[in-house]
Amino acid sequence: MTRLSLRVLLQGADEQAAREGLLRWNDGGRAVGPGALAAASAAMEDEPFVLRRIGALPRKQQDLLEAFFADGGAVRSVHVLFAEFGRNFKSRFDLEATLAALQRGGFLWPTRDKRWASFDSPCWAAPGELVECVLRSRRRRERQLQDCLTLQGFLDARFFRARNGPPGEGRTGSNGAGHDPKAAEHARKIYKLYTMEDSMAQRLQKLPAPVRACVDAALSRHGGLASFDELVQGVDLADPPDFGFVGKSLEQAMVGTAGPLDLARIGLQPAERAVVVFHEVALYAIRRRGEASPPPVAEPLVCGGDFATNVGRFLRETQQNKVLFTAGGELFKASQKRIAGLLLAVPGGQLSPEASLEVLYRFCLHRRLIDRRGERSLRPTPAGVAFDRAPLAEQLKMLLAHFVEDRTLPGEPFHQTRMRRVLLRLLRRAEPMAWQDATALPFLARNAYLAQLDMGQTEEFFAARLQGGGYTPTESLQQMCWNLLVWIKKRLFPLGIVDLGTKDGRVVALRLSRLGAALLEGEPAGRVGGTRCCIIVQPDFEVLVFPGDDSHDVVHLFDRFARRTKSDVVHQFRLEPATVQAGIADGLTAARILQELTDRARAPIPQNVLYSLEEWAQRPLP
Repeated sequence: MTRLSLRVLLQGADEQAAREGLLRWNDGGRAVGPGALAAASAAMEDEPFVLRRIGALPRKQQDLLEAFFADGGAVRSVHVLFAEFGRNFKSRFDLEATLAALQRGGFLWPTRDKRWASFDSPCWAAPGELVECVLRSRRRRERQLQDCLTLQGFLDARFFRARNGPPGEGRTGSNGAGHDPKAAEHARKIYKLYTMEDSMAQRLQKLPAPVRACVDAALSRHGGLASFDELVQGVDLADPPDFGFVGKSLEQAMVGTAGPLDLARIGLQPAERAVVVFHEVALYAIRRRGEASPPPVAEPLVCGGDFATNVGRFLRETQQNKVLFTAGGELFKASQKRIAGLLLAVPGGQLSPEASLEVLYRFCLHRRLIDRRGERSLRPTPAGVAFDRAPLAEQLKMLLAHFVEDRTLPGEPFHQTRMRRVLLRLLRRAEPMAWQDATALPFLARNAYLAQLDMGQTEEFFAARLQGGGYTPTESLQQMCWNLLVWIKKRLFPLGIVDLGTKDGRVVALRLSRLGAALLEGEPAGRVGGTRCCIIVQPDFEVLVFPGDDSHDVVHLFDRFARRTKSDVVHQFRLEPATVQAGIADGLTAARILQELTDRARAPIPQNVLYSLEEWAQRPLP
């Protein structure tokens, strides 16, 4: 990047323009002479002063000045500027007027160097001191969260980055010591030493008692990110520690830090006095706490693949009967009540039948599985028919992809959708059927998301809202986790990806189900544990489905040609003429139904059942 210092730019500048520009930076001091030049250069390196001056500029001047901070260099010709940013100005004269205004403010200076300037295209440059100050500030802002939330970032900023220059200039190692291979290797060894489990346990144990109490509360109630005032109120201490003492103790132990977190620019409530336990330490401490004291589960709630079954029931209802909708696109109350009565209930009351119908109705509309036709009625599309006949795993993957982008639940969608992806990655590494505290995964997902957040992209997204003046972030660090937990309970649990554990009617734990493990790992459910589902067909046409690792697929298939009468450890179905004919109309064949029943039966299927199935299959479809 080409940069020219203020001293070089002043050599070819007009005396009157130089005087005016230096006055802007000297804040009323001398306008000429070596003292004025030194004072202006020092002012351009004063970060708060520089940012305050740039922030006071009109929007058009800020946008044009931004071009001199970009990768193209701090020296730009008018011809190139007009080619790249001409759409933002009425004409070239408007562009040159804006450049002249920035010159009067001392931000830009003309240069006559023939390497860049020509007769028909003058050249302008921003002083190198100013450019370096702005870029240094932005580099620090981009890494502010990483430096505060992670031990790696803290070590990098405190011990390595300042000694080895700014990032991007010869850095090769992730720890910022890229200039010297020995320094990079030393940085990696230090980080590895501090992240050893025994080392973290000892450092946590050696904290002063009041600070350790605050850290325990921050980990158990807030996931390692907490407001100091809330911690002091929630911890019963006769002599609460000072905020500065807490921060100093955490930093000396390489456990965490304390200070302000400027989160408003990324759409979150700022934390003026935040206590931070480093993400690496929080990950270890939360997992160790879960292993030492598993959550007490009084009643497990298991949903299985019932939500996908409900989508199939809704699609078949729209095909067999007239389902009406209003001018606003909502289902008529009569249709809504009738269809809600056909749906399988979500255990624990996490979603009422009406809420389940609303969710799956929006899913079908969004994925174009149904079409709004004449007489305000709904009919399934070819995609809807294909979805109903698809295997359970494919249906769940489509539902999961839709629910990750769901914007109907509480929380800022920009953060929530990205945190959901992080949570799914963490869930993929969890052990199936092992209970863990309900808040552990949301806490860890939030911490991991913030630690790897792209600050530049996020600030750019929220910049338009913040500049309008009417936007105030409402979601706090704690609310991010609670909103993510709501998504788990109202979306992942109905899909059967996780099971919930309750105590006294409250959700206290969750676990990755076998169905969820098969879905997230891309393996059939039968390969996860190896136990195959089996059935018993009784002479009165009742079918008992016994548990197995692929029971979700079996239950989902049986729902297409039999009526479910009970859902428990053993699922109960009843074969009826109407259900068998509905399954055949839905794409199944009599041979497929008989094969599924025969292949999984513990005992031979009664002859009367075989005869009846063949007779029902030969009847004309209604």
